[in-house]
Amino acid sequence: MGSEASSEDDDEFLETAADKRLRLAKEYISKVQEATAGGADEDYDAAQIDRDLIADRLMTDVHERSGKWSRRIASSLAQPMDLKASAPVGLVGYRVLRSGGRQPFTCVAVTPDGRFVYSGSKDGSLIKWERETGRKLATFRGQKKKQPAPINHALGHCDHILAVAISSDGKYVATGGRDRRIHVWSVIRDEHLGVFHQHKDAVTGLVFRRGINQLYSCSADRMVKLWNIDEMGYMDTLFGHQDGAVAIDVLQREQAVTAGGRDRTLRLWKITEDSQLVFRAGAATDQRKLAKMLKEDEKASHHESGQPTDDRSASSSLPATIAIAKAKVLRETNPQAKADAEEYKDLARRLARDDTELHEQCIDVVAMIDEETFVTGGDSGALSLWNTNKKKPTFIHHVAHGVHPDTNNSPALDPEDANALDASTNTDPVRPRWITALASVPFTDLFFSASSDGVVRMWQMRPGKATGFDLINVIPVAGYVNGLSVCELSPADALSPKREIVLAAAIGQEPRLGRWEKVKARSVVKVFQFSAKIQMSR
Repeated sequence: MGSEASSEDDDEFLETAADKRLRLAKEYISKVQEATAGGADEDYDAAQIDRDLIADRLMTDVHERSGKWSRRIASSLAQPMDLKASAPVGLVGYRVLRSGGRQPFTCVAVTPDGRFVYSGSKDGSLIKWERETGRKLATFRGQKKKQPAPINHALGHCDHILAVAISSDGKYVATGGRDRRIHVWSVIRDEHLGVFHQHKDAVTGLVFRRGINQLYSCSADRMVKLWNIDEMGYMDTLFGHQDGAVAIDVLQREQAVTAGGRDRTLRLWKITEDSQLVFRAGAATDQRKLAKMLKEDEKASHHESGQPTDDRSASSSLPATIAIAKAKVLRETNPQAKADAEEYKDLARRLARDDTELHEQCIDVVAMIDEETFVTGGDSGALSLWNTNKKKPTFIHHVAHGVHPDTNNSPALDPEDANALDASTNTDPVRPRWITALASVPFTDLFFSASSDGVVRMWQMRPGKATGFDLINVIPVAGYVNGLSVCELSPADALSPKREIVLAAAIGQEPRLGRWEKVKARSVVKVFQFSAKIQMSR
Protein backbone atom coordinates (compact mmCIF):
# COMPACT_ATOMS: atom_id res chain seq x y z
CA MET A 1 0.00 0.00 0.00
CA GLY A 2 2.82 2.36 0.88
CA SER A 3 4.62 1.71 -2.41
CA GLU A 4 1.43 2.37 -4.42
CA ALA A 5 0.84 5.67 -2.63
CA SER A 6 4.46 6.73 -3.17
CA SER A 7 4.27 5.88 -6.90
CA GLU A 8 1.12 8.02 -7.24
CA ASP A 9 2.89 10.90 -5.48
CA ASP A 10 5.88 10.52 -7.80
CA ASP A 11 3.60 10.60 -10.88
CA GLU A 12 1.96 13.76 -9.62
CA PHE A 13 5.33 15.30 -8.88
CA LEU A 14 6.61 14.45 -12.38
CA GLU A 15 3.49 15.91 -14.04
CA THR A 16 4.30 18.81 -16.34
CA ALA A 17 2.32 22.05 -16.53
CA ALA A 18 0.76 20.99 -19.84
CA ASP A 19 -0.27 17.62 -18.40
CA LYS A 20 -1.77 19.33 -15.38
CA ARG A 21 -3.84 21.68 -17.56
CA LEU A 22 -5.06 18.71 -19.59
CA ARG A 23 -5.98 16.75 -16.47
CA LEU A 24 -7.84 19.69 -14.92
CA ALA A 25 -9.70 20.33 -18.19
CA LYS A 26 -10.85 16.70 -18.32
CA GLU A 27 -11.98 16.85 -14.71
CA TYR A 28 -13.88 20.08 -15.38
CA ILE A 29 -15.65 18.64 -18.44
CA SER A 30 -16.61 15.51 -16.50
CA LYS A 31 -18.08 17.67 -13.72
CA VAL A 32 -20.02 19.74 -16.26
CA GLN A 33 -21.28 16.55 -17.90
CA GLU A 34 -22.53 15.27 -14.54
CA ALA A 35 -24.15 18.61 -13.73
CA THR A 36 -25.94 18.85 -17.07
CA ALA A 37 -27.01 15.20 -17.24
CA GLY A 38 -30.77 15.00 -17.46
CA GLY A 39 -33.58 12.73 -18.52
CA ALA A 40 -33.73 13.20 -22.29
CA ASP A 41 -36.49 11.60 -24.38
CA GLU A 42 -35.68 8.46 -26.32
CA ASP A 43 -36.58 10.14 -29.62
CA TYR A 44 -33.48 12.36 -29.42
CA ASP A 45 -29.84 11.56 -29.88
CA ALA A 46 -28.56 11.42 -26.29
CA ALA A 47 -24.94 11.86 -27.31
CA GLN A 48 -25.72 14.96 -29.37
CA ILE A 49 -27.79 16.41 -26.52
CA ASP A 50 -24.88 15.86 -24.13
CA ARG A 51 -22.49 17.59 -26.52
CA ASP A 52 -24.86 20.55 -26.91
CA LEU A 53 -25.41 20.83 -23.16
CA ILE A 54 -21.69 20.77 -22.44
CA ALA A 55 -20.94 23.25 -25.23
CA ASP A 56 -23.64 25.63 -23.98
CA ARG A 57 -22.41 25.38 -20.39
CA LEU A 58 -18.78 25.90 -21.42
CA MET A 59 -19.71 28.92 -23.55
CA THR A 60 -21.67 30.45 -20.66
CA ASP A 61 -18.77 29.89 -18.26
CA VAL A 62 -16.32 31.46 -20.72
CA HIS A 63 -18.47 34.56 -21.11
CA GLU A 64 -19.02 34.96 -17.36
CA ARG A 65 -15.36 34.43 -16.51
CA SER A 66 -14.37 37.01 -19.09
CA GLY A 67 -16.20 39.49 -16.85
CA LYS A 68 -18.23 41.16 -19.62
CA TRP A 69 -21.95 41.04 -20.25
CA SER A 70 -22.83 38.90 -23.23
CA ARG A 71 -26.50 37.94 -22.94
CA ARG A 72 -29.28 40.12 -24.32
CA ILE A 73 -32.68 39.71 -22.66
CA ALA A 74 -34.02 43.25 -22.27
CA SER A 75 -35.70 43.49 -25.67
CA SER A 76 -37.98 40.54 -24.81
CA LEU A 77 -39.42 42.48 -21.83
CA ALA A 78 -40.78 45.47 -23.72
CA GLN A 79 -44.43 44.36 -23.73
CA PRO A 80 -46.90 46.56 -21.79
CA MET A 81 -47.86 45.55 -18.26
CA ASP A 82 -51.24 45.96 -16.59
CA LEU A 83 -51.28 45.07 -12.90
CA LYS A 84 -54.92 46.06 -12.37
CA ALA A 85 -56.30 43.33 -14.63
CA SER A 86 -57.64 40.13 -13.07
CA ALA A 87 -54.78 38.30 -14.79
CA PRO A 88 -51.79 40.70 -14.92
CA VAL A 89 -50.78 41.41 -18.51
CA GLY A 90 -47.12 41.12 -19.52
CA LEU A 91 -46.19 39.13 -16.42
CA VAL A 92 -45.85 35.44 -15.61
CA GLY A 93 -46.58 36.15 -11.96
CA TYR A 94 -47.33 39.08 -9.67
CA ARG A 95 -47.84 39.11 -5.91
CA VAL A 96 -48.12 41.71 -3.15
CA LEU A 97 -46.73 40.73 0.27
CA ARG A 98 -48.19 42.56 3.26
CA SER A 99 -46.87 42.23 6.79
CA GLY A 100 -49.59 44.22 8.52
CA GLY A 101 -47.06 46.51 10.19
CA ARG A 102 -46.85 50.27 9.85
CA GLN A 103 -43.08 50.61 9.53
CA PRO A 104 -41.79 50.83 5.95
CA PHE A 105 -39.80 48.07 4.30
CA THR A 106 -36.18 49.05 3.75
CA CYS A 107 -34.62 46.07 1.92
CA VAL A 108 -35.46 42.83 0.16
CA ALA A 109 -33.67 39.75 -1.21
CA VAL A 110 -34.76 36.72 -3.26
CA THR A 111 -33.16 33.31 -2.86
CA PRO A 112 -31.27 31.99 -5.94
CA ASP A 113 -33.92 29.35 -6.63
CA GLY A 114 -36.71 31.93 -6.36
CA ARG A 115 -38.61 30.01 -3.66
CA PHE A 116 -38.32 32.50 -0.81
CA VAL A 117 -38.26 36.26 -0.34
CA TYR A 118 -36.72 37.96 2.70
CA SER A 119 -37.64 41.50 3.71
CA GLY A 120 -36.37 43.87 6.40
CA SER A 121 -38.14 46.88 7.86
CA LYS A 122 -37.65 49.80 10.23
CA ASP A 123 -39.21 47.90 13.13
CA GLY A 124 -36.17 45.62 13.17
CA SER A 125 -38.02 42.49 11.98
CA LEU A 126 -36.92 40.08 9.24
CA ILE A 127 -39.72 38.24 7.42
CA LYS A 128 -39.42 35.11 5.29
CA TRP A 129 -42.06 34.73 2.57
CA GLU A 130 -42.98 31.95 0.17
CA ARG A 131 -42.85 33.66 -3.20
CA GLU A 132 -45.43 31.64 -5.14
CA THR A 133 -48.17 31.70 -2.49
CA GLY A 134 -47.26 34.92 -0.66
CA ARG A 135 -47.46 33.07 2.65
CA LYS A 136 -45.46 34.34 5.62
CA LEU A 137 -43.26 31.44 6.72
CA ALA A 138 -41.23 32.96 9.55
CA THR A 139 -40.81 36.26 11.35
CA PHE A 140 -37.70 37.20 13.31
CA ARG A 141 -38.96 40.11 15.35
CA GLY A 142 -36.75 42.96 16.42
CA GLN A 143 -36.12 43.85 20.04
CA LYS A 144 -37.17 47.05 21.71
CA LYS A 145 -34.35 49.49 22.32
CA LYS A 146 -35.86 50.74 25.57
CA GLN A 147 -36.33 47.63 27.66
CA PRO A 148 -35.42 46.97 31.30
CA ALA A 149 -33.30 43.87 30.63
CA PRO A 150 -30.00 44.05 28.70
CA ILE A 151 -30.37 43.61 24.96
CA ASN A 152 -29.63 40.06 23.79
CA HIS A 153 -28.06 40.53 20.36
CA ALA A 154 -28.42 36.82 19.63
CA LEU A 155 -32.17 37.35 19.28
CA GLY A 156 -32.00 39.85 16.42
CA HIS A 157 -31.80 43.55 15.66
CA CYS A 158 -32.84 46.30 18.07
CA ASP A 159 -33.09 49.06 15.44
CA HIS A 160 -33.84 49.58 11.74
CA ILE A 161 -32.73 46.82 9.35
CA LEU A 162 -31.04 48.56 6.43
CA ALA A 163 -29.62 45.70 4.34
CA VAL A 164 -30.26 42.03 3.61
CA ALA A 165 -28.31 39.56 1.43
CA ILE A 166 -28.59 35.85 0.56
CA SER A 167 -25.66 33.57 -0.27
CA SER A 168 -25.44 32.10 -3.77
CA ASP A 169 -25.97 28.56 -2.43
CA GLY A 170 -29.17 29.69 -0.72
CA LYS A 171 -28.10 28.56 2.76
CA TYR A 172 -27.46 31.83 4.58
CA VAL A 173 -29.23 35.15 5.05
CA ALA A 174 -27.33 38.14 6.42
CA THR A 175 -28.92 41.33 7.74
CA GLY A 176 -27.34 44.63 8.76
CA GLY A 177 -28.91 47.48 10.65
CA ARG A 178 -28.66 50.80 12.39
CA ASP A 179 -27.69 48.98 15.61
CA ARG A 180 -24.22 48.38 14.04
CA ARG A 181 -24.73 44.60 13.99
CA ILE A 182 -24.63 41.98 11.22
CA HIS A 183 -26.80 38.94 11.92
CA VAL A 184 -26.57 35.64 10.03
CA TRP A 185 -29.55 33.30 9.75
CA SER A 186 -30.12 29.82 8.33
CA VAL A 187 -32.50 29.63 5.38
CA ILE A 188 -33.15 25.90 5.84
CA ARG A 189 -33.61 25.75 9.62
CA ASP A 190 -34.95 29.30 10.17
CA GLU A 191 -32.63 29.93 13.09
CA HIS A 192 -30.07 32.48 14.18
CA LEU A 193 -26.46 31.42 13.55
CA GLY A 194 -24.32 34.30 14.74
CA VAL A 195 -23.72 38.02 15.01
CA PHE A 196 -20.82 40.31 14.04
CA HIS A 197 -20.36 43.57 15.91
CA GLN A 198 -17.08 44.99 14.56
CA HIS A 199 -18.67 47.94 12.73
CA LYS A 200 -18.79 51.20 14.68
CA ASP A 201 -21.82 52.72 12.94
CA ALA A 202 -24.90 51.68 10.99
CA VAL A 203 -24.42 48.82 8.51
CA THR A 204 -25.80 50.21 5.25
CA GLY A 205 -24.94 47.54 2.66
CA LEU A 206 -24.43 43.77 2.42
CA VAL A 207 -23.67 41.47 -0.51
CA PHE A 208 -22.42 37.90 -0.96
CA ARG A 209 -19.78 37.08 -3.53
CA ARG A 210 -21.14 34.77 -6.22
CA GLY A 211 -20.10 31.13 -5.89
CA ILE A 212 -18.59 31.46 -2.41
CA ASN A 213 -19.91 32.23 1.06
CA GLN A 214 -17.88 35.39 1.46
CA LEU A 215 -19.81 38.39 2.75
CA TYR A 216 -18.95 42.03 2.06
CA SER A 217 -20.35 44.81 4.24
CA CYS A 218 -20.17 48.60 4.15
CA SER A 219 -21.06 51.01 6.92
CA ALA A 220 -21.53 54.62 7.92
CA ASP A 221 -18.24 54.25 9.81
CA ARG A 222 -16.53 54.58 6.37
CA MET A 223 -15.20 51.02 6.46
CA VAL A 224 -15.71 47.98 4.22
CA LYS A 225 -15.34 44.59 5.90
CA LEU A 226 -15.05 41.01 4.67
CA TRP A 227 -16.46 37.97 6.44
CA ASN A 228 -16.17 34.20 6.00
CA ILE A 229 -19.65 32.87 6.70
CA ASP A 230 -18.69 29.17 6.51
CA GLU A 231 -16.29 29.73 9.42
CA MET A 232 -18.35 32.59 10.91
CA GLY A 233 -15.22 34.69 11.10
CA TYR A 234 -13.85 38.13 10.32
CA MET A 235 -11.41 38.42 7.38
CA ASP A 236 -10.34 41.97 6.56
CA THR A 237 -11.12 45.69 6.74
CA LEU A 238 -10.75 48.17 3.87
CA PHE A 239 -10.26 51.90 4.42
CA GLY A 240 -10.52 54.83 2.05
CA HIS A 241 -13.92 56.55 2.05
CA GLN A 242 -14.11 60.02 3.57
CA ASP A 243 -17.81 59.67 4.36
CA GLY A 244 -20.09 56.78 5.21
CA ALA A 245 -20.31 54.09 2.51
CA VAL A 246 -24.00 53.58 1.70
CA ALA A 247 -24.03 50.88 -1.01
CA ILE A 248 -21.91 47.95 -2.18
CA ASP A 249 -22.00 45.33 -4.93
CA VAL A 250 -19.92 42.26 -5.83
CA LEU A 251 -20.03 39.64 -8.58
CA GLN A 252 -17.64 36.70 -9.07
CA ARG A 253 -14.19 38.25 -8.86
CA GLU A 254 -12.60 39.11 -5.55
CA GLN A 255 -13.38 42.79 -5.93
CA ALA A 256 -16.16 45.11 -4.78
CA VAL A 257 -17.61 48.48 -5.76
CA THR A 258 -18.82 50.86 -3.06
CA ALA A 259 -20.64 54.20 -3.14
CA GLY A 260 -19.29 56.76 -0.67
CA GLY A 261 -22.38 58.88 -0.15
CA ARG A 262 -21.45 62.52 0.32
CA ASP A 263 -17.75 62.08 -0.39
CA ARG A 264 -18.96 61.68 -4.01
CA THR A 265 -16.55 58.85 -4.80
CA LEU A 266 -16.91 55.30 -6.01
CA ARG A 267 -14.21 52.86 -5.08
CA LEU A 268 -13.29 49.58 -6.75
CA TRP A 269 -11.57 47.43 -4.14
CA LYS A 270 -9.16 44.83 -5.56
CA ILE A 271 -8.82 42.48 -2.63
CA THR A 272 -6.04 40.22 -3.92
CA GLU A 273 -3.90 43.18 -4.99
CA ASP A 274 -4.64 45.13 -1.80
CA SER A 275 -5.41 48.23 -3.86
CA GLN A 276 -8.32 50.47 -4.81
CA LEU A 277 -9.40 52.59 -7.76
CA VAL A 278 -11.17 55.88 -7.03
CA PHE A 279 -13.85 57.25 -9.38
CA ARG A 280 -15.03 60.78 -8.66
CA ALA A 281 -18.70 61.48 -9.30
CA GLY A 282 -20.55 64.75 -8.88
CA ALA A 283 -21.57 65.31 -12.49
CA ALA A 284 -23.69 68.39 -13.20
CA THR A 285 -26.93 68.50 -15.17
CA ASP A 286 -27.09 71.75 -17.14
CA GLN A 287 -28.59 73.26 -20.27
CA ARG A 288 -25.80 72.05 -22.57
CA LYS A 289 -26.03 68.42 -21.49
CA LEU A 290 -29.81 68.35 -21.66
CA ALA A 291 -29.73 69.89 -25.15
CA LYS A 292 -27.18 67.29 -26.26
CA MET A 293 -29.38 64.47 -24.99
CA LEU A 294 -32.41 65.87 -26.82
CA LYS A 295 -30.35 66.23 -29.99
CA GLU A 296 -29.35 62.56 -29.87
CA ASP A 297 -32.99 61.58 -29.52
CA GLU A 298 -33.89 63.78 -32.49
CA LYS A 299 -31.20 62.15 -34.63
CA ALA A 300 -32.58 58.74 -33.67
CA SER A 301 -36.07 59.85 -34.77
CA HIS A 302 -34.68 60.93 -38.16
CA HIS A 303 -32.86 57.63 -38.51
CA GLU A 304 -35.99 55.69 -37.62
CA SER A 305 -38.07 57.54 -40.24
CA GLY A 306 -35.32 57.38 -42.87
CA GLN A 307 -34.94 61.16 -43.08
CA PRO A 308 -31.47 62.59 -43.76
CA THR A 309 -29.62 64.59 -41.11
CA ASP A 310 -27.37 67.61 -41.56
CA ASP A 311 -25.17 66.74 -38.57
CA ARG A 312 -21.61 66.19 -39.78
CA SER A 313 -20.76 64.12 -36.69
CA ALA A 314 -23.63 61.71 -37.32
CA SER A 315 -21.33 59.03 -38.69
CA SER A 316 -19.23 58.96 -35.51
CA SER A 317 -22.30 58.56 -33.30
CA LEU A 318 -24.15 56.17 -35.64
CA PRO A 319 -24.02 53.12 -33.27
CA ALA A 320 -25.64 55.14 -30.46
CA THR A 321 -28.21 56.58 -32.87
CA ILE A 322 -29.17 53.10 -34.07
CA ALA A 323 -29.44 51.83 -30.48
CA ILE A 324 -31.69 54.74 -29.47
CA ALA A 325 -33.84 54.20 -32.56
CA LYS A 326 -34.26 50.49 -31.75
CA ALA A 327 -35.30 51.35 -28.20
CA LYS A 328 -37.86 53.81 -29.57
CA VAL A 329 -39.26 51.07 -31.83
CA LEU A 330 -39.66 48.78 -28.81
CA ARG A 331 -41.44 51.53 -26.86
CA GLU A 332 -43.88 52.18 -29.73
CA THR A 333 -45.66 48.91 -28.87
CA ASN A 334 -45.89 49.87 -25.17
CA PRO A 335 -48.21 52.82 -24.43
CA GLN A 336 -46.94 53.18 -20.84
CA ALA A 337 -43.26 53.32 -21.79
CA LYS A 338 -43.97 55.57 -24.77
CA ALA A 339 -45.94 58.06 -22.64
CA ASP A 340 -43.22 58.00 -19.97
CA ALA A 341 -40.51 58.72 -22.58
CA GLU A 342 -42.52 61.62 -24.06
CA GLU A 343 -43.12 63.09 -20.60
CA TYR A 344 -39.41 62.87 -19.90
CA LYS A 345 -38.55 64.72 -23.13
CA ASP A 346 -40.98 67.49 -22.23
CA LEU A 347 -39.34 67.79 -18.81
CA ALA A 348 -35.85 67.89 -20.36
CA ARG A 349 -36.91 70.66 -22.78
CA ARG A 350 -38.40 72.68 -19.93
CA LEU A 351 -35.29 72.32 -17.77
CA ALA A 352 -33.05 73.24 -20.70
CA ARG A 353 -35.19 76.29 -21.48
CA ASP A 354 -35.05 77.47 -17.87
CA ASP A 355 -31.26 76.97 -17.79
CA THR A 356 -31.57 74.65 -14.79
CA GLU A 357 -28.42 73.34 -13.12
CA LEU A 358 -28.42 70.26 -10.89
CA HIS A 359 -25.31 69.09 -9.09
CA GLU A 360 -24.77 65.59 -7.75
CA GLN A 361 -23.92 65.90 -4.06
CA CYS A 362 -24.46 62.33 -2.92
CA ILE A 363 -24.06 58.86 -4.46
CA ASP A 364 -26.63 56.53 -2.93
CA VAL A 365 -26.82 53.31 -4.96
CA VAL A 366 -24.59 51.16 -7.17
CA ALA A 367 -25.14 47.98 -9.20
CA MET A 368 -22.63 45.98 -11.24
CA ILE A 369 -23.59 45.02 -14.80
CA ASP A 370 -20.46 42.90 -15.22
CA GLU A 371 -16.97 42.84 -13.75
CA GLU A 372 -15.93 45.97 -15.67
CA THR A 373 -19.18 47.96 -15.88
CA PHE A 374 -21.41 49.38 -13.16
CA VAL A 375 -24.19 51.94 -12.85
CA THR A 376 -24.81 54.46 -10.06
CA GLY A 377 -27.52 56.86 -8.94
CA GLY A 378 -27.71 59.77 -6.55
CA ASP A 379 -29.52 62.87 -5.36
CA SER A 380 -29.41 64.67 -8.73
CA GLY A 381 -31.60 61.96 -10.27
CA ALA A 382 -28.91 61.07 -12.81
CA LEU A 383 -28.05 57.48 -13.73
CA SER A 384 -24.33 57.20 -14.52
CA LEU A 385 -22.63 54.37 -16.37
CA TRP A 386 -19.02 53.62 -15.45
CA ASN A 387 -16.21 51.48 -16.80
CA THR A 388 -13.30 50.35 -14.64
CA ASN A 389 -10.85 51.56 -17.29
CA LYS A 390 -12.09 55.16 -17.21
CA LYS A 391 -12.20 57.65 -14.36
CA LYS A 392 -15.28 59.52 -15.58
CA PRO A 393 -18.76 58.22 -16.46
CA THR A 394 -19.03 56.89 -19.99
CA PHE A 395 -22.72 57.83 -20.16
CA ILE A 396 -25.17 59.84 -18.02
CA HIS A 397 -28.96 59.82 -18.21
CA HIS A 398 -30.02 63.04 -16.50
CA VAL A 399 -33.08 63.37 -14.22
CA ALA A 400 -33.98 59.75 -14.93
CA HIS A 401 -37.02 59.70 -12.61
CA GLY A 402 -38.23 63.26 -13.08
CA VAL A 403 -38.68 65.99 -10.48
CA HIS A 404 -40.97 66.47 -7.52
CA PRO A 405 -44.46 67.80 -8.35
CA ASP A 406 -43.96 71.07 -6.48
CA THR A 407 -41.14 71.97 -8.87
CA ASN A 408 -42.61 70.48 -12.01
CA ASN A 409 -44.20 73.20 -14.12
CA SER A 410 -46.88 70.91 -15.45
CA PRO A 411 -50.43 72.41 -15.53
CA ALA A 412 -51.54 71.13 -12.13
CA LEU A 413 -53.49 74.34 -11.27
CA ASP A 414 -56.74 75.63 -12.68
CA PRO A 415 -56.34 78.09 -15.57
CA GLU A 416 -57.71 81.00 -13.49
CA ASP A 417 -55.26 80.31 -10.66
CA ALA A 418 -52.41 79.93 -13.11
CA ASN A 419 -53.16 83.30 -14.70
CA ALA A 420 -53.40 84.98 -11.32
CA LEU A 421 -50.02 83.60 -10.26
CA ASP A 422 -47.03 85.68 -11.26
CA ALA A 423 -44.40 83.37 -12.71
CA SER A 424 -41.64 85.64 -11.51
CA THR A 425 -42.51 84.91 -7.88
CA ASN A 426 -42.02 81.16 -8.36
CA THR A 427 -38.46 80.85 -7.09
CA ASP A 428 -38.68 77.27 -5.78
CA PRO A 429 -35.56 75.32 -6.77
CA VAL A 430 -35.96 72.25 -8.92
CA ARG A 431 -35.89 69.11 -6.75
CA PRO A 432 -35.09 66.00 -8.75
CA ARG A 433 -36.21 62.64 -7.46
CA TRP A 434 -33.33 60.73 -5.91
CA ILE A 435 -32.42 57.32 -7.27
CA THR A 436 -33.29 55.13 -4.30
CA ALA A 437 -32.67 51.61 -5.65
CA LEU A 438 -30.77 49.82 -8.42
CA ALA A 439 -30.56 46.16 -9.41
CA SER A 440 -29.21 44.30 -12.43
CA VAL A 441 -29.38 40.84 -13.95
CA PRO A 442 -25.62 40.12 -13.93
CA PHE A 443 -23.85 39.64 -17.27
CA THR A 444 -26.91 40.73 -19.26
CA ASP A 445 -28.07 44.00 -20.82
CA LEU A 446 -30.89 44.54 -18.31
CA PHE A 447 -31.05 46.58 -15.12
CA PHE A 448 -33.75 48.31 -13.05
CA SER A 449 -33.92 51.66 -11.25
CA ALA A 450 -36.47 53.10 -8.84
CA SER A 451 -37.31 56.25 -6.92
CA SER A 452 -40.48 57.76 -5.41
CA ASP A 453 -42.21 58.62 -8.71
CA GLY A 454 -44.47 55.56 -8.80
CA VAL A 455 -42.63 53.38 -11.33
CA VAL A 456 -39.71 50.99 -11.58
CA ARG A 457 -37.88 51.59 -14.85
CA MET A 458 -36.32 48.92 -17.06
CA TRP A 459 -33.17 49.89 -18.93
CA GLN A 460 -31.42 48.19 -21.83
CA MET A 461 -27.67 48.43 -22.35
CA ARG A 462 -26.74 49.46 -25.88
CA PRO A 463 -25.04 46.68 -27.85
CA GLY A 464 -21.66 46.66 -29.55
CA LYS A 465 -19.66 49.88 -29.64
CA ALA A 466 -22.60 52.06 -28.63
CA THR A 467 -22.09 53.29 -25.06
CA GLY A 468 -25.12 53.93 -22.90
CA PHE A 469 -28.56 52.57 -22.11
CA ASP A 470 -32.17 53.28 -23.03
CA LEU A 471 -35.57 52.98 -21.37
CA ILE A 472 -37.62 50.02 -22.62
CA ASN A 473 -40.40 49.59 -20.05
CA VAL A 474 -41.93 50.83 -16.80
CA ILE A 475 -43.54 48.88 -13.95
CA PRO A 476 -46.17 50.79 -11.91
CA VAL A 477 -45.63 50.87 -8.14
CA ALA A 478 -46.57 53.39 -5.45
CA GLY A 479 -44.37 54.75 -2.69
CA TYR A 480 -40.66 54.92 -1.92
CA VAL A 481 -38.87 51.94 -3.45
CA ASN A 482 -36.14 51.39 -0.87
CA GLY A 483 -34.74 48.17 -2.27
CA LEU A 484 -34.70 45.99 -5.38
CA SER A 485 -33.60 42.37 -5.75
CA VAL A 486 -33.38 40.37 -8.99
CA CYS A 487 -33.10 36.62 -9.44
CA GLU A 488 -32.63 34.69 -12.68
CA LEU A 489 -34.23 31.24 -12.37
CA SER A 490 -32.43 28.28 -13.95
CA PRO A 491 -34.58 26.56 -16.60
CA ALA A 492 -35.43 22.86 -16.49
CA ASP A 493 -34.12 22.54 -20.05
CA ALA A 494 -30.54 23.79 -20.18
CA LEU A 495 -30.78 24.28 -23.96
CA SER A 496 -33.86 26.51 -23.76
CA PRO A 497 -33.22 30.22 -24.41
CA LYS A 498 -36.16 31.15 -22.16
CA ARG A 499 -35.48 32.45 -18.68
CA GLU A 500 -37.69 33.46 -15.78
CA ILE A 501 -36.70 36.75 -14.10
CA VAL A 502 -37.99 37.51 -10.59
CA LEU A 503 -37.94 41.11 -9.36
CA ALA A 504 -38.81 42.05 -5.78
CA ALA A 505 -39.33 45.64 -4.61
CA ALA A 506 -39.38 46.81 -0.96
CA ILE A 507 -41.79 49.75 -0.73
CA GLY A 508 -42.49 52.17 2.10
CA GLN A 509 -43.79 55.64 2.88
CA GLU A 510 -40.34 57.14 3.56
CA PRO A 511 -36.69 56.74 2.53
CA ARG A 512 -34.53 53.91 3.83
CA LEU A 513 -31.97 56.05 5.65
CA GLY A 514 -34.19 58.81 7.01
CA ARG A 515 -37.57 60.43 7.40
CA TRP A 516 -37.13 63.73 5.60
CA GLU A 517 -40.07 63.04 3.31
CA LYS A 518 -43.25 61.02 3.42
CA VAL A 519 -45.63 59.85 0.70
CA LYS A 520 -49.04 58.22 0.87
CA ALA A 521 -48.37 54.54 0.24
CA ARG A 522 -48.63 51.14 1.89
CA SER A 523 -45.64 49.26 3.21
CA VAL A 524 -45.55 46.20 0.98
CA VAL A 525 -43.18 43.98 -0.96
CA LYS A 526 -44.16 43.55 -4.60
CA VAL A 527 -42.84 40.55 -6.52
CA PHE A 528 -42.90 40.39 -10.31
CA GLN A 529 -42.02 37.44 -12.53
CA PHE A 530 -41.18 37.95 -16.21
CA SER A 531 -40.50 35.55 -19.04
CA ALA A 532 -37.44 36.56 -21.05
CA LYS A 533 -35.60 35.15 -24.04
CA ILE A 534 -31.81 35.14 -24.11
CA GLN A 535 -29.71 36.02 -27.13
CA MET A 536 -25.95 35.65 -26.93
CA SER A 537 -23.70 38.51 -28.08
CA ARG A 538 -20.92 37.14 -30.26
